[in-house]
Amino acid sequence: MKLTGLRVVDLSQFMPGPFLAANLADHGAQVIKIEPVTGDPTRGAAGTDGAFFAAINRGKRSIALDLKHPDGREVALKLMNEADVVIESSRPGVAARLGIDYDTVRRTNPKVVYCAITAFGQSGPLSQLPAHDPVVQSFAGTLPRDDRGTPIATGPSLAALAGSLTALSAVLMALLRARETGHGDYIDVSLFDAALTAQPYLSGRLLNMPAGPSAEATESDSGLAMLSTYETADSKWLCLGGREYSFASNLLTPLGRPDLVADATGPAGEGQLRVRAFLTQTFLTRTLDEWLEWFKDRNISVAPVLSASEALNHPHAHQRSMIQTDPSGRAHVASPIHFRMEPASPLLAVPGLGEHAELVLRGIGYSEDRIAELVASGAVRGQHSDAHAIAQAAI
Repeated sequence: MKLTGLRVVDLSQFMPGPFLAANLADHGAQVIKIEPVTGDPTRGAAGTDGAFFAAINRGKRSIALDLKHPDGREVALKLMNEADVVIESSRPGVAARLGIDYDTVRRTNPKVVYCAITAFGQSGPLSQLPAHDPVVQSFAGTLPRDDRGTPIATGPSLAALAGSLTALSAVLMALLRARETGHGDYIDVSLFDAALTAQPYLSGRLLNMPAGPSAEATESDSGLAMLSTYETADSKWLCLGGREYSFASNLLTPLGRPDLVADATGPAGEGQLRVRAFLTQTFLTRTLDEWLEWFKDRNISVAPVLSASEALNHPHAHQRSMIQTDPSGRAHVASPIHFRMEPASPLLAVPGLGEHAELVLRGIGYSEDRIAELVASGAVRGQHSDAHAIAQAAI
């Protein structure tokens, strides 16, 4: 679906907001990224060689503003007053202190859809807590654990992703409403709220237990034999991913243990331990490739456990055009939204810090002389600003 003509101002940093804006840009929206004069922190994220920034900021125009400077704030407000969507991710209260909050913008732009994405939302006892994905998942009860029950703080940013996609849905709903009424809305998206919705199979059960939640119930799914990983003879791993009766029967009957099917589809407990013990020993008898050949045409939910690199290079990812290359030769994961009639056509070029300042400012009526004044005052970072001074300001 082409979003040509949709104007988005992205003030957000790190992952959730920029990923939302990148999805809109991939489908034709014009996204102007307002960065601090020191740049979005992900530009220099350690060990990423700019790849993290590139992945979630491609196809945008960059302008770097000092929002504490009156002229920088004036430029930001002019851009926001012409925007259909504004995305910001500062801690609650910061946008209001800077004078770029929703109430300020909607006075001159009532149709604006203003989306604030934060770790814990605009209200509540945790709202001011500084947090990234692992802290949010810790509070939301979604942090993964290893086989010994030890929490693992590194892994996919699932709370951030859930929050970003929740925000994308909310923005599109609000845009539909704004088209009908001429009035936008303020959207308060919390990564914590989004993470709480990520495991309905568990939350519904826990919330309705007569005796209240228990640690045993929370962790019970980790003991299910048909939802587990198993090592193979060549020290690789496979994952069983479905515990329906048909899957259990299709696996255990040809392995000579139809008597374990009832245990495999039953609750956590001794029966599941029996199935796990049998499968653990059985899968060690063949290599991963041998097992994958054995599984063919047996209608069992199973997969090899791939590394991230293996997944990105899998033929299925390439057949679905999920890997694309930008003009500089950098590879990107493409948009996961596949429209038949109007597919995504992402502009994969990655903006330099402040690269589009003059273009953006001319677009909202600033003269060349005024642009030069803004750059000279430090309200706007020019494309040729002193990089050393900028770096020092960030320390």
